[in-house]
Amino acid sequence: MKRISFKRDPEKRGHKLIGMRKRRISEHRRPINVLASAITTLNLYCGIASIFAAIEGEYTKAAYWIFAAIVMDMLDGSVARVTKSISEFGKQLDSLCDVVSFGVAPAVLIYQVYLPVEQNAVSRVGAVMAIIYAICTALRLARFNVFQAEIREYFIGLPSPAAAATIASFSLFTEYFELNVAFWIFGPLTLLIAYLMVSTIQYPKNKMKSMLLAPRNGFRLLALCAVGIAVFDYASRRSPSIVLFPLAAFYCLFGMVDTAYRRFVKKQSKALPAEEPPAAQRPGA
Repeated sequence: MKRISFKRDPEKRGHKLIGMRKRRISEHRRPINVLASAITTLNLYCGIASIFAAIEGEYTKAAYWIFAAIVMDMLDGSVARVTKSISEFGKQLDSLCDVVSFGVAPAVLIYQVYLPVEQNAVSRVGAVMAIIYAICTALRLARFNVFQAEIREYFIGLPSPAAAATIASFSLFTEYFELNVAFWIFGPLTLLIAYLMVSTIQYPKNKMKSMLLAPRNGFRLLALCAVGIAVFDYASRRSPSIVLFPLAAFYCLFGMVDTAYRRFVKKQSKALPAEEPPAAQRPGA
């Protein structure tokens, strides 16, 4: 009898390895989208401008620079998708810029505006909170790049732009209403947002887009647009801070409530046994 050989053909294996290497090289040598990368660089510029403004004591300007960075972050991804030129270079550049704009800039704003006071003990605690926030932002972005970049339906953990928007909008909100909530409210809020970024709470991504843009939701979308126009008019007459912080807080709470509902309510409903249909009554009963 002939022995069956299970050894792989070294020639085929060599061709396979060469093909894999060529694919990796082609991925790394994809042409760089200059327009998208330029917009990403503007994102970095907005983050650095926010840091400088916070150091100089212009806290309102620093918060608005963070919102400008969020707009740039949305634009660069849209341009890359429309032109179909998403590259590894663009992804890495975007993450590095996000660490500055949505991690370091809000952390500097946290430290400069609210947390450092005359008492040294409280000041040190404030610095620790700002550092924790920046580190959690970096961890959130690294986890997304390695494990979650291919997930299209939802984000795992609060996205760093949403976290930065919450910090910046709360700064504007308290400044407009002249609220003195320096340490006892803003400190715990900072820790909560930092935790949400590295948590496993799911926040909607494409799911929300499909829900809003679906034809069956057309009338609801028009009603929301009408409400949005009225709110925008009211905010433009007074201050955008009246609207920005409630919207950011709503997004943070929405992910928490939606995750809790799916994990507990739906899980319990699936675990309940199905009700048996009532037995047929006997004739003459």
